[in-house]
Amino acid sequence: MTSTTKLDPTAPKPKPRPFVHLSAGAVSGLFACTVLQPLDLIKTRLQQQKQQHLAFLKEAKGKGITIAPLNSTIYSTVKDIVTQNGVQGLWRGTTPTIIRNVPGSAAYFFALSEIRALLARASFLSSDKNRDNLVAGATARATVGFVLMPVTVVKVRYESNFYNYKSLYDAFSSIIRSDGIRGLFAGFGATAIRDAPFAGIYVLFYEQFKTGVHGMICVSIPRVHASIGILFTGVVAGVTATCVTQPFDMLKTRMQLKPQIYKNTWQSATKVFTVGV
Repeated sequence: MTSTTKLDPTAPKPKPRPFVHLSAGAVSGLFACTVLQPLDLIKTRLQQQKQQHLAFLKEAKGKGITIAPLNSTIYSTVKDIVTQNGVQGLWRGTTPTIIRNVPGSAAYFFALSEIRALLARASFLSSDKNRDNLVAGATARATVGFVLMPVTVVKVRYESNFYNYKSLYDAFSSIIRSDGIRGLFAGFGATAIRDAPFAGIYVLFYEQFKTGVHGMICVSIPRVHASIGILFTGVVAGVTATCVTQPFDMLKTRMQLKPQIYKNTWQSATKVFTVGV
């Protein structure tokens, strides 16, 4: 007679090994940056065009020259890129994006898991999952962002058409020559102010929506696959976090493109609010 062991559905699931978090982060990072690179490029160009146009207006005003209004839309930006560089031009900057996102996503998911576990074990802290999610997300993102900041700066410069870099090495060496090692960390303040709240808000909202929104979808549409609910949850959390942190993303891009003009986060924010450049 054979005996069968019944599994207790209420028993806690074993914690995934660190390798699982690293692998999941790396694979998701590779997929996301490859598929979404055109959108990242378009975003950089749109932020750059506004800055460039305002600079032209300021210069033309002193010379009595009339500058045509800026026609900066997603469609016109895509059209310009494709006209100048072909469809493949939409994927310009993919290599530094992969170099940044694949190890970055792997390190982020690993750090997120470890920081969550550390906070849960901390005897001097009361149990609060919302706080743990917020702190873990913000800390993991800010730490990984600092380590990979040089790659981010090279990526933004390479995606921009402010600079005619022939290769990634050309971009890297040019930044070192003109701005020194410090230039590779241009915009970190704005990046940290953007990334830390973004990740914290994203993880917090994701966990909240996962239990609420995902449950509502599965109850309303019983046959819907669980992954659809999780995907919807991620989109809602991502949109919410992006709306909150978008101003800092704009400041980050300006500081990385023109560090001689936008020297720090506070000065850049003041300049944007007062003169629009």
